[in-house]
Amino acid sequence: MSFELKLAWKYFRARRKSLARFTSIVAIVGIAAGVASLIIAQSLARGFADEMQEKILVNTAHITIFSSDNSEIINWRQITEQLENAGNVREVSPTTYADAIVIGEAATSYAVLRVQSPKSKVQSPKSEDQKSTTDISVGARLAEKLNLKTGDKAEIVTLENQDAPTRTFLRVGGVFQTGLYEYDSTWIYVTPETFAYLAGKKEFTPTILSVSVLDIYAANETADRIRASLGENFKVVDWQEANQPLFAALSLERKAALAIISLIIFIAVLNITTTLALLVGERRFDIAILRTCGAKTRSLILIFLFEGLFLGFTGIVSGVILGLLACFAGNYFRIVSLSEEVYSLRYIPFHPNLSNILLTISIAFVLCLIATIYPAFRASRVKPLENIRNY
Repeated sequence: MSFELKLAWKYFRARRKSLARFTSIVAIVGIAAGVASLIIAQSLARGFADEMQEKILVNTAHITIFSSDNSEIINWRQITEQLENAGNVREVSPTTYADAIVIGEAATSYAVLRVQSPKSKVQSPKSEDQKSTTDISVGARLAEKLNLKTGDKAEIVTLENQDAPTRTFLRVGGVFQTGLYEYDSTWIYVTPETFAYLAGKKEFTPTILSVSVLDIYAANETADRIRASLGENFKVVDWQEANQPLFAALSLERKAALAIISLIIFIAVLNITTTLALLVGERRFDIAILRTCGAKTRSLILIFLFEGLFLGFTGIVSGVILGLLACFAGNYFRIVSLSEEVYSLRYIPFHPNLSNILLTISIAFVLCLIATIYPAFRASRVKPLENIRNY
């Protein structure tokens, strides 16, 4: 270990005068608070983005295919067979969405019918006045609003290909929960046979083909291949393109938080400049002795650079520990609870990320290094003979 580093460590541990001691504490606390705040903000933003992405990918298609004029896909079986043999494609599901009104015992609400793999078949109506029931699956928030439970009958009003509204009684076979309020408060899963029955058709013909892929981050490349193979009669949208505004907004939010809190850290590290300036004044005699003994300008600069970095490093380490503990406590106690109606999520977890933590450490370290430059160069300009004589 060089003598500059040893001497800087000795000075760092030495007792300071009251004002220098106060500014040192303020510098460490300020840096720790800034680093912890940046880790918490980045973890919270990443947690929100990860939760949204996970729930969107679980409940919606990785790649969506529909005709250019939004009409039914007549040759969907042929296209499905073609796509299933393509690379990175795990499953192709025919589906469609339709608006409906659900009438329950407690209230009436707007709903979206979504075709899902069949669970039960529609039975023929027993009479003109009474239609048989079939199972549907209702979103948790929608079921709560309408006071519907498994086994209850729900009245579905549809306008699909009808001149007048069609009212059908269907049995609630289950209640599902996706974790996204927008889906849980409006979606109803129905089988293809049930949807055909509601639409007054003999068989179900999809308007959308939902493609599930093996590698979600290669979905855009897979979408490009599908787009080229199907031609101009079809539109192909991958999940990144469909949700681009949302993820762009979240990315902008993280960048804004990074910039703002970095400024806060910069203001905090200015206390290091103040502390070192005071220490230069306190140690003018020590500096003069070192210069008299042959210490070079480079050595004096390094001594005060190291001491300033020790202060910054103490604040950075404390901030990282504090930030990670805050993230752990936030996840354990679920501190960040939100209004589902506004943010679609009940709770946002903290997701600390190693790359974000290293970026935070790097930013704080660079700012601390910048803050030590002026006092270190000021120490190198102290005149030895004049200070020894005055002492």
